[in-house]
Amino acid sequence: MNLKIALQPKQIQFARSIETTPVTLFGGAKGGGKSAGLRKIFLARRFQYPGSAGAIFRKTYPELEANHIRPMFEEYPELRAYYHESKKVLTLPNGSTIQFCHASSEKDLDLYQGREYNDLGIEEAGQWTETMFRRLMGSNRSSKPGIPARAALTANPGGTGHKWLKRLFIERRYNEREKPEDYAFIQALVKDNAALLDNDPDYVRRLEAEPSETLRKAYLYGDWDIFAGQFFSEIRREVHFIHPFSVPPHWNKFGAYDFGFNHPAAFGWFAVDEDGNTYLYRELIKAQLRVDQFAVAINKYPETKEMPIYAGWDCWVQKGVLKEGTPPTVADEFSSHGLFLKKAVIDRIQGAAQLRKYLAWQNLPNGRNKPRFYIFNTCPISFDCLTRVEHDPNRIEDVLKIDAVEGDPMTGDDAYDMIRMGLMSRPVMTDREIIKPPTGSKAWYEAQAEGVWEREREKLTEDQGNWPADPETNW
Repeated sequence: MNLKIALQPKQIQFARSIETTPVTLFGGAKGGGKSAGLRKIFLARRFQYPGSAGAIFRKTYPELEANHIRPMFEEYPELRAYYHESKKVLTLPNGSTIQFCHASSEKDLDLYQGREYNDLGIEEAGQWTETMFRRLMGSNRSSKPGIPARAALTANPGGTGHKWLKRLFIERRYNEREKPEDYAFIQALVKDNAALLDNDPDYVRRLEAEPSETLRKAYLYGDWDIFAGQFFSEIRREVHFIHPFSVPPHWNKFGAYDFGFNHPAAFGWFAVDEDGNTYLYRELIKAQLRVDQFAVAINKYPETKEMPIYAGWDCWVQKGVLKEGTPPTVADEFSSHGLFLKKAVIDRIQGAAQLRKYLAWQNLPNGRNKPRFYIFNTCPISFDCLTRVEHDPNRIEDVLKIDAVEGDPMTGDDAYDMIRMGLMSRPVMTDREIIKPPTGSKAWYEAQAEGVWEREREKLTEDQGNWPADPETNW
């Protein structure tokens, strides 16, 4: 049997990654050719590895029918003779098989226990919980020499599986049971799918018509830092997550602390520049440290003793994780190490509103296009936390409270609480609205002249690489 299986460039990358990496996610924008790529690659691999078994999973059978089975027969009608309708299995002459499976819940996965799939494909993995993914991975194995076990996933940002997909494939943060080399990510964009754009040139326009900005950017650009329900939709990696620099010694500094033991304790070091912009320049977020151990850890940085530290009020309540014979409260224990805590403003709704104001950088009344709060990229846990916290459905102005799983700082909201308390120590920043002068007025003409001057200066700088600092001298 000879089939012409043509792949687009990004799909070829997907195929190469599947060949070399145990688990690959082809994810991002809608219309990126993910489904067609998965189906064609799995078909090609059945010819490449005679006698091998592949399976493609989706939540429901109608989705399988519409996205895989019907398109496969439309493109390769000769395959219909090898398809078993009731078993939903394609059996090729070389003994290779592709089974089309569906599972809408963990209970449905019981049907596939004990089976062996050399290639395991999960379509729209964002609809799956991590528990379902891990259970199904138990069937992704190979007892046949020369046939490697591979898993291939497709997904858009958002959905039930957003957090675990982002952790594994975007942030690449792993626990002790996971190996970084086992996971690879291929970014899908709608522009990668030339066939779709040729056949349906209005597809992008329809995506752009999505009224939700969050969903629109996820659909068009596959941005994993935004999703439906996200509390801080203003946050952007390219805007707020910045390269570190040496903090000037004259900048004001302060700390913020969220107590924890079984769930992580979070400490942040902040600096404020001359314009009132605040920078989180260092973080320590860790579980299972006694208060005295945590105090010793943050005291490794000399400036810590010199700054005010804002903390939750639970630090003034007696705790059971202090070293025997030490002072009875967290605040007392800190003071014995030369660290003096101040009670933070702990109102959650006010704190969320304050943080949102500091993150804001678009459509501001004074024309400002930069935020008031930045996070050094050496503080990845804090940035990740702000990107994934969600609205509390019972208190929409508040962030949903989420406890860390097994002390994992990438799963809780401890960093958010720390940042919230830190920024509540800062004043409410307001920007005066810029009032444009009436057209034709003296002020209007002066503003136009200033604009011309700035544009000419920029142009000459680009053309000649030089421009006098004072336009009236040094010509």
